[in-house]
Amino acid sequence: MTPPSPQPIRVLLVDDSPIIRLGLRSALEDCADITIVGEAGTASSGLEMLIRLSPDIVMLDLHLPDKSGLIACRDYLKTRPDTPVLILTSSNSEGNMHDAISAGAKGYLLKENDAATLATALRKVAQGESVIDSSMAGKVMNLVKHGGSQSAADKLNSLSPQERRVVALLAGGKTNKEIGDQLSLTEKTVKNYLANIFSKLNITRRTQAAALYVEAGKV
Repeated sequence: MTPPSPQPIRVLLVDDSPIIRLGLRSALEDCADITIVGEAGTASSGLEMLIRLSPDIVMLDLHLPDKSGLIACRDYLKTRPDTPVLILTSSNSEGNMHDAISAGAKGYLLKENDAATLATALRKVAQGESVIDSSMAGKVMNLVKHGGSQSAADKLNSLSPQERRVVALLAGGKTNKEIGDQLSLTEKTVKNYLANIFSKLNITRRTQAAALYVEAGKV
């Protein structure tokens, strides 16, 4: 009697680019042991699909329209601790890689990789292994050597230009409304920026962000 075929690895894609999602589907369509069970363009819709579909792995982008992938990673792992998250991003920043691992991600892979590399990474993560992009091996060694520590300047450099502008105004004592007025943003958008900033910098208070800005010599 022929033994039953093993169940394919069920993957949920969370990326705001429909073109990227289509490319990933195309790249993995020839892998009989991997199937894409759902796609989401935002962190919140990804969370809904995570609950509804119970995938084996979440493949997650770092930059999403409603919140950062780092916050999404933490949210997903709080909801489904046994569902590993593989970060798939275009960012080769050492800081982002460190923050992703700190957030609980089981892997960090760059989007420039080919289909075979991506499939191998998914299989390893499904087996409980951790995966780091081969091009970032030197940065991994640097993290190990320095205990993952980053200077204040390095941490601020992990932020987007707009996020750095928000931190600069915050360090200047501006309220959320004043920051919004100066940058032509709503208060809600400013709050979203601050949530992403706090996640990236691994802090919880405005005063910590201001202190980092001062420490980096920006003031």
